[in-house]
Amino acid sequence: MTDQPEDLQGRLFQAFEAVSALLEQENALLTSGQWQDVEKLLPRKRELMRLLRKLLPTTQAKPLTAEQRGTRVSPEMEVAVKTFNRLVRVNDELLQSAIAAQGTLIKLVLDDAAQELRMGYGASGGYAVETHNSALALRSDV
Repeated sequence: MTDQPEDLQGRLFQAFEAVSALLEQENALLTSGQWQDVEKLLPRKRELMRLLRKLLPTTQAKPLTAEQRGTRVSPEMEVAVKTFNRLVRVNDELLQSAIAAQGTLIKLVLDDAAQELRMGYGASGGYAVETHNSALALRSDV
């Protein structure tokens, strides 16, 4: 049994709405820096995207003209697709920012740890900064 075009469009509309709702939630979490909560949404996001891909045509068809879209696609579907596309763009930007922020944080922690390893007490008993990056260094007091 094949889906009627109206049935398929209704299911597509629901799929776009579900993914868009999840993207709105994820974008809000990313904006507020709640990255651990974003990770919790990942299984649901994968499932919704899998369902959406399953409903979309697998072959690349020629783009519809404005007249064809007007007769084949409901105005609600047009809005749902535009909303979905906008949310995907925002999501991509927020994810890239989160990745950059985490990368910066990791670099700061690693740089701080490396700095601590280079600092300590010198041969004279005073606080000294190790300037050598080699495994073997000559003592200056010998």
